[in-house]
Amino acid sequence: MLKSGLKSGWLLSVLSAFILSLFFVLAFRFPGALGGWLEPIMALLFPLLLLDGLYKGRHAFWVWITLLMGLLLLYQWVPQTLASKGDLPFGLALLGTVLLSLWEATGLWLVVMGSRWAFRRAGAPTAACALALLLLAWEGWGFHIYPWTWGAAFGSLPWLARSAAFLGASGLSALAWGAGAWAAGTLAEGGSPRRALAGPGAAIAFLVLAGGVWYLLPRDAERRLDVAMIQPNFQAGSRGAGMEAEMWRRSDALVKAQGWPRSGRATLLLWPESSVLGRDDRSTNPRLNAEASSRGIAWLYGTEGGLFNLVRGEVAGRPTFLFAKTEPMPFGERNPGPEAFRRWMDRQMGITSQEAGELTADSAFVVPTQAGEVRVHPLICSEALMPERARRGLALSRADLLSNHTNDGWFDRSIATDLHAAQIRLRATELGVPLLRATLSGKSGFFREDGRFELWGEPLSEGAYALDLQWRPIHTPARSPWLQPLLMAGLLAGGLLLGLKTLPRTS
Repeated sequence: MLKSGLKSGWLLSVLSAFILSLFFVLAFRFPGALGGWLEPIMALLFPLLLLDGLYKGRHAFWVWITLLMGLLLLYQWVPQTLASKGDLPFGLALLGTVLLSLWEATGLWLVVMGSRWAFRRAGAPTAACALALLLLAWEGWGFHIYPWTWGAAFGSLPWLARSAAFLGASGLSALAWGAGAWAAGTLAEGGSPRRALAGPGAAIAFLVLAGGVWYLLPRDAERRLDVAMIQPNFQAGSRGAGMEAEMWRRSDALVKAQGWPRSGRATLLLWPESSVLGRDDRSTNPRLNAEASSRGIAWLYGTEGGLFNLVRGEVAGRPTFLFAKTEPMPFGERNPGPEAFRRWMDRQMGITSQEAGELTADSAFVVPTQAGEVRVHPLICSEALMPERARRGLALSRADLLSNHTNDGWFDRSIATDLHAAQIRLRATELGVPLLRATLSGKSGFFREDGRFELWGEPLSEGAYALDLQWRPIHTPARSPWLQPLLMAGLLAGGLLLGLKTLPRTS
């Protein structure tokens, strides 16, 4: 009888962990589902449900298992990608996926356990501050192979996405989990449901209010560009002498069909990451500038040179623009750690780590227009996943526009291209400028500074897209380098003050 009861209790715990892990996945998996409502609802609901069980005595092991299950379900596309594109045995690819999920799950689990410690010692409000503080630190400064933010879920609705202009994506992560900790902690303490809902209610009120206050933020003069994007669906990693010629054939057909360049409007042509491979594009080449000049366009494309992942830009009357990826993806592009360790890892994996570029004041491609210059700052593939990287790049380069050049061909027809798009879309509202996404094989698209976005085509598809882009750069609070430190300082001070109130008083 006892063994039967233990077995049924264990099975129930596994089942509840699995069901809750599905809520985790739903905060990421379906961009725009249910009219965009699914992701933000799950982003608020999952932390509350997870923490409710933990604060009421659920074993910490099952909380960790829930997070691990959620990440394994989210990363279900990784083993096949590593096996087919990384030339790894499937068993080793599966092991890599498990290790990736273990690392991320354990990091988030430690954040959650820190909030339980605060809850047991000082109550629900302090637990909410502690969780928000730890999550900000973990998302911003923790080591992530594939960077992500929980707050990206709020980018599915334009009105809610605008709140990122005030808190940034990680600030929205802290808001959602802090609200969940308040509600779960209040219920665990025996508080009323009405008091418990005050936390989520305040979070929702902020999201709604910020979406309206956004209209009052200061704006620069209007910019206008005609934008052409080519999605060639080249095989990931392929190199050939005819890549540039093929890209020009497609580009010329698109530009001609649009009647561009037209009088009074500059035309920006974007090609994705890895659109021209097999040559060193760091060197001076007058022919490339002539290609852009003869067509009367500004041309920005993904290429390579030496050990650098490059974006190169050409436009008449300007020197060549070269920009190297500053944050190569750990393990996938550059092994982390000291040089001796990195070289050893390179030998074991049979790769050569990429070199990292540098952010400078010249990290913007300048497009001349009749109304003045438009400065475009490139984010190469995974760099767009990093809010602080994007913020620093925009500030240093004084950019008016962001471009993301990515090679999603590595991911075949998996959900990875949608996950990448969902995770980068808040860069536009955070920084108050549009983000143009040019992909090698889909889905290309654009994200507006007001939270609206479009994605075109399907994974592993060809496409040629034209966009009449008009916008006014917005000076958002999230552009400030002081935003996250101030948020963390406020949460720390609030947590300490609330904690002191709970200490027993001496007569």
